[in-house]
Amino acid sequence: MTKNKDIITALSLFEEAATKHAEATEQGDYKTGNKSYATIAKAMTFLKEQGEVLTLLRFLNHASVGVRMWAATYLLPVQENDGVKVLEKIAAETGIHSFTAKTTLSEWRKGNLKL
Repeated sequence: MTKNKDIITALSLFEEAATKHAEATEQGDYKTGNKSYATIAKAMTFLKEQGEVLTLLRFLNHASVGVRMWAATYLLPVQENDGVKVLEKIAAETGIHSFTAKTTLSEWRKGNLKL
């Protein structure tokens, strides 16, 4: 994995890994999914350290459901309304990502989701 050197690199890694994570989830490929999640987490750690979590707003209308869902999830603590709106839209669809979005929203509302 490329090291996060700047905001643009971190965002690019986040976008790529979130896309791969969604595809891996759809295919039941847990190894790729786990590897992609590790990249997402590292990118997010960097963005948080830089105070740049709000840069994820650019991904809320992304073509990839994975990018939209991960961005919305990580935006919940800082831009809750936007994050909830995107997750509710995904939750209204069908399939595995809908279930994930519903669970994320449920756990957020219960106060169990720590980002």
